[in-house]
Amino acid sequence: MTITAEGLRRISELYRIEGEIRGMGPGQRLSARLAVTAPKVAEFGEWLQNQRPRISAKSRLAEKLTYIHRQWDGLQTFLHDRRVEH
Repeated sequence: MTITAEGLRRISELYRIEGEIRGMGPGQRLSARLAVTAPKVAEFGEWLQNQRPRISAKSRLAEKLTYIHRQWDGLQTFLHDRRVEH
């Protein structure tokens, strides 16, 4: 599986989980995110870090991974803010 395909698979998994918890109350959403989503986001972050050295720094994919890396903290806001519903 290519890096791109694997990255999209992981992102799709996060969206699938969010779809399952949509409509839950804020407290339930937060609990589900901490129990299920947060570990997957952490794994995704580690995976991204491991992929960056494997690709040319001048490639379009490297640009995208660098962007994700720079925005990582903001991308995780939904994990701790029970008000956020996707």
